[in-house]
Amino acid sequence: MDPRREHVRRLLQVDAYLTDVHGEHNLPAQIIDISRMGVAFVSDHAMPADEQYLLNFCFPGSTIRNEITLTVVNSQAVGTHGRFRNGARFIAISEACADRIVDYVTTAPA
Repeated sequence: MDPRREHVRRLLQVDAYLTDVHGEHNLPAQIIDISRMGVAFVSDHAMPADEQYLLNFCFPGSTIRNEITLTVVNSQAVGTHGRFRNGARFIAISEACADRIVDYVTTAPA
């Protein structure tokens, strides 16, 4: 088994945004899957590896805003429409947010 996939992942399609670590320069993104330790998202720009960002999003049907500090692991072009698939690893996450992610990835879709 690939060690990068040792955590349960679940598809998630929600709009999100990233900011730099100072909370500036909003960059829209769409989360496509999430796990306890990381996230994959699509953006209109290539994301430099090893850069840190704050990710903000809500789970479907929830108004609770989740904010997670992450570092981009990889970024690659998808198709020919100027979109990029990015993989990122969580660096700092609140216990409450981590619990919401675990609940989401371990609960069967309705």
